[in-house]
Amino acid sequence: MMLRSALRTAKTATLVLLVASSMVLSYLLWSDNLQEGTEIGLAQPHSLPIAATPSLTETIRPYEIDVKTGNRYTVIRPGSSAYSFWTEQLLTVRPTHPVATVDMPSRMSLRVAFQFGIPLDGAIGKAWLDGLGQELVGWQCRTIVIYAMPGWRTCNIALMGTDAGGQTQNFVEQTPLSVQSIESAAQSEAGSAPYSVWSDFEGESMVPENGHMQRIVYSSTEPQVLPLIQSFFLNPQAITKIQENASTTLWTDGSRAVQIDKGVDELEYEDPNAGASGLHTEDYLTAIDFLHAHGGGPENLIGFDLLGMLTVNLNGPTLSFAQFVDGYPILDNAADYNLDIASGHVLEFDRPLWTLGTVVKTTQVGVIGQSQLASSLERLGSRVSVHTFHVELGYIPARQGMPAGEIELEPAYYVTNSSGDVWVLDAVNGTVIAEGLA
Repeated sequence: MMLRSALRTAKTATLVLLVASSMVLSYLLWSDNLQEGTEIGLAQPHSLPIAATPSLTETIRPYEIDVKTGNRYTVIRPGSSAYSFWTEQLLTVRPTHPVATVDMPSRMSLRVAFQFGIPLDGAIGKAWLDGLGQELVGWQCRTIVIYAMPGWRTCNIALMGTDAGGQTQNFVEQTPLSVQSIESAAQSEAGSAPYSVWSDFEGESMVPENGHMQRIVYSSTEPQVLPLIQSFFLNPQAITKIQENASTTLWTDGSRAVQIDKGVDELEYEDPNAGASGLHTEDYLTAIDFLHAHGGGPENLIGFDLLGMLTVNLNGPTLSFAQFVDGYPILDNAADYNLDIASGHVLEFDRPLWTLGTVVKTTQVGVIGQSQLASSLERLGSRVSVHTFHVELGYIPARQGMPAGEIELEPAYYVTNSSGDVWVLDAVNGTVIAEGLA
């Protein structure tokens, strides 16, 4: 009996200690005095206002416009006056009675191709397809072309797409656009900024001849992390914080999880418990709403799906929003806003924890052309044809060696081959900056 009494006394004492410890722990948590190790709950819920950027319309626009006139080529990039001119020309054209076709002319005297990162259909990108009606059912397109054949007085428009079965189905219609006027503008652009072109496994690569870009230093800002973290949870007071290592912190409510990695300044969110279908049947609208609810993003984002992405991303996101600066994409997955979506439900999301601020410094630099680039590519391995590689020109962010709060954008060629290998080359001198990213 004495033993049982002693056990009861010990259990009671233990329970008292546990309750007392719980009260102390709760006080520390609610007063935000517990900073290390594992924490349960947060000091105070923080509301995060719904963001207005990026806007739906700004993210659905051509990421580049490829111009061919005769045997001369150029690329028109977002933000330029030429880009505004060409998109205005496109928006004045309203196909009302297009003819469906599979084949397109092979020898056009003029070709202006508007390239989109996502497939346009009746729900997404309707502004670019206005005028089409029943033709849009089950149909989508990634490229819109204004073109002419020798001897024509007016241009045609072609919406290059596929039907519901994935088969090629283009819609073509004559426009009132004057060939003489459009060709004059195209020749002027190609003359002032000529490009070299070669065919490759992706279609075409285009690199400038005697081109120039800006090397840009930006100030950078960081979002308020705590409100951003809390925005992912229904009950912020039930979150556990786990310090995984010196740079990485995990926040979870047992279902969803947010990881903050200060080493690479990145946020990753996961919610593997797919629930009921979301509000939208279109993943793109789901993505935009999700971005707005969780901190938003900069105004310079353009949307891409996995097929349209300019970089290789082994995580295979459903949609990716790439930053464009001075008309060029930032060719770094860590700078993108990536979402994996199923049935209107966001399963995974990652984004950078930095935003470009004001320009600190710009320096104009020359960009190597096709011959110098080919020499650099030959040094990657055995001697192969330039047609083996697909090349995208853009920027990569550099923070190492920069003052705190600054990011430098370096001109770079993002190079891939059909095997999925990746190289990043300095666009100024052709040296390899990174490789094996795929």
